[in-house]
Amino acid sequence: MVLRQVVTGSVLAVLSMGSVADTLWLDNGDRVSGKVEFLDAGKLVLRTEYAGTVSVNIARVRTFTSEEPVLVRLKNGSEYTVQLAEAEEPGQVLLRVPNRRPVATQISSIQRLLVPRPVVHDMVWEGDITAELDLKDTSGNEKREIDVDLASSLQHGRWRHDVALDYDRDYTDDVETSHTLDASYDLNRFLTDQWFWASRLRYKRDHLGELARQRQFGTGPGYQWWNNALGRFETSVLASRWWTEQRDGTRDKYDALGLQWDYRRYLFGKRFELFHNAETQLPDDPAVRYLMDAELGLRYRLTNWASLSIKGEWDYLNTTDDTGYHDTTYTLGLGVGW
Repeated sequence: MVLRQVVTGSVLAVLSMGSVADTLWLDNGDRVSGKVEFLDAGKLVLRTEYAGTVSVNIARVRTFTSEEPVLVRLKNGSEYTVQLAEAEEPGQVLLRVPNRRPVATQISSIQRLLVPRPVVHDMVWEGDITAELDLKDTSGNEKREIDVDLASSLQHGRWRHDVALDYDRDYTDDVETSHTLDASYDLNRFLTDQWFWASRLRYKRDHLGELARQRQFGTGPGYQWWNNALGRFETSVLASRWWTEQRDGTRDKYDALGLQWDYRRYLFGKRFELFHNAETQLPDDPAVRYLMDAELGLRYRLTNWASLSIKGEWDYLNTTDDTGYHDTTYTLGLGVGW
């Protein structure tokens, strides 16, 4: 299907992308214009205007070029920052190293190719929204489960705004068994390419549980271990103040030290995305050992905008008495990305 898109769109690509495009030649003579994003696991991924993201097996690539410098790692361990030029021999590409003659290299010898991500001066908005509706009748019990997840990120220069929302509502035989809302807003200011200062606002509402409301404000340093076309991984440490309200109206507040992390990795030419994020809190309440919210999932891209995802969520409260809980939820849903 990908090759069919490549063949039918090659002429349109040449006309629409113009001089700003990288170029790829296939072994059947077709030429594709777009923007090289990365090469990994034997797949070369380009972003085109006519077909979105296209993944091509490198065995079908005759040669290709890049207008901007890219990071190239060969299978022998060598690493270069180079521009890529068209090679005469099929299956090769020219590495254009500054102040040196171009070096012809087998495409199959490239282990990984990445395009460095510059500081974002224009505004970039991306995100995913996933909905899951499950209707089932097991052992005479009719169950309905509704789960909506929203994650969105807006970045401009050194600033990044992250918004997340998780809404869950479940019924068993028309009796409501779960009704929760979890919303958060993170403001991150990058001090360098890796270090940033994070601030977080969070609100949790449980319409049925004993702990009816929770509010959090936290701030602290963070470190971005990597952020490239293959994914990202970052961690942060937050000093937080929590405000809680019980079902009977009892209110409390406490301080906590927390560690949070966010990991995302594209697999098989961006067809799959593995994602995992978690937050662990160590409160100053002697009755509470720790709290932890975590999720782990796999997202499969059906199209450039639609996806199918499977996800597991874990919510822990470890206490010295019997008030703790351990909730586990698994969901399968359809999503829209932008």
